Amino acid sequence: MIASISKLRVNPIYYLGPALWGIASFNILRVVTDLTKKDEFWSGGIKIHSVGLLISVIFCYVITVLWRRRLDRIFDAKPSIAPNVQVEYMMAIVQIIGILNPTVFVAEHFGWIYMGDGYIDYILVNAIYIPLFLLYYMFLRNEHIDKNMANNRIYVEKIKADKLNTELQLLKSQYHPHFLFNALNTVYFQIDESNTLAKKSVEQLSELLRYQIYNVDEKVCMEQELAFLKSYIAFQQQRLTERLNVSTDIDEDWTGVTIFPLLFQPLIENAFKYVRGQYEIDIRLKHHGEKIYFSITNSLSEYHAVKSITPIAENVDSGAGLSNLKKRLALVYPQRHTLNTQADTKCFSAELVIYI
Repeated sequence: MIASISKLRVNPIYYLGPALWGIASFNILRVVTDLTKKDEFWSGGIKIHSVGLLISVIFCYVITVLWRRRLDRIFDAKPSIAPNVQVEYMMAIVQIIGILNPTVFVAEHFGWIYMGDGYIDYILVNAIYIPLFLLYYMFLRNEHIDKNMANNRIYVEKIKADKLNTELQLLKSQYHPHFLFNALNTVYFQIDESNTLAKKSVEQLSELLRYQIYNVDEKVCMEQELAFLKSYIAFQQQRLTERLNVSTDIDEDWTGVTIFPLLFQPLIENAFKYVRGQYEIDIRLKHHGEKIYFSITNSLSEYHAVKSITPIAENVDSGAGLSNLKKRLALVYPQRHTLNTQADTKCFSAELVIYI
């Protein structure tokens, strides 16, 4: 109900605003050209001035459509791209001149309007319309700023709600962590001493779970995260075929870099889950200034090289792990990350860029 009332209030101005501005601009032009020449206001016949008024309104609607589209593109751009206001207004001036003067010339040529003083009237038209429509552009721009601020408030409220839900889910997942560790500890001591591989696997699993449960909300140094990732990769390799070839290219120097943990693990988990074919996984983790670049690629089976790869791509993208990852990235790095996935007939790849 409130939304409907809001639309009723906004829509008339949104759609009738250009007409009102076009009428006001034309009448200001008439005041300047008629009264300064000591002529009667709207002298020269109602018909020719009515046509001029109509042209002014149409011009205003055309320029409004162009500007609103351009402002949509500007305000929808990434936050890292700062708008250049001077360039915006210069382009607005060019559009005003580039559309207004040919329109006036054509209208005069066909006798729709009368430009009695020739170039002098052209100068007057430009001198009046350019400042008026720059002011109009400012109003349109403020309209987009207000809309953007309202959308940001809604987005922040949604993020807060998602965060509360995530914290609730985290509390549920941590309900009895000590029971889990005690159980693993019991299993560890029940394994025969000679079965070193099984004991090592339980020990690794315990450390991985401990990191995942207790290092979630706070940032950790990158060295801790790398240690976890290397342990996780080693643990995953133990349960897969010996044919699996995992290649890693990870920068060594991460001094002073901190990050929210467990952002790369879901992507690695998916790679191990879906790897087929040549059983190859390629992992890259790089540090470039204020940006962390992570990419992972896993091979796919020959069967899917013949069939469409879309189903696998949809399965990976729609998995709970990646779905939760996207939500968490929105919480901890809002508008400071990009996550892209891509599939072809031979491999599936994921790329995550974080601006720290």
